[in-house]
Amino acid sequence: MNAYIIYTTQGTTYGPNLNVDVENCQVLGIIQSNTEKDAIQKLFEKNEWIQRAGFTKDYVVATQLFTSSNKKDINEIINYLLNEEHIHFQENNYPKNHIFRILKRLKESL
Repeated sequence: MNAYIIYTTQGTTYGPNLNVDVENCQVLGIIQSNTEKDAIQKLFEKNEWIQRAGFTKDYVVATQLFTSSNKKDINEIINYLLNEEHIHFQENNYPKNHIFRILKRLKESL
């Protein structure tokens, strides 16, 4: 299951200076689901206030979040592959397009 942040471009908010409308997106919620479409449907079903406030699904966007669980899984895959790919990388005279370079970049970014 994935985590999604659901937001909309409908409506406005106020800045610290209350007499100025701010054009931005509004977060409606974060929800666990298998797909973007399912996440939107689930959020609207579980939070009646969203429709009561006038928000519609037409302007809603669901974006999958990168969770700590995703990070852990990717890190395990990288650690599993890194040593073998490094050996292969060296044996092939350090090619520029080798997967080892990508694995190394990912490892450094996590």
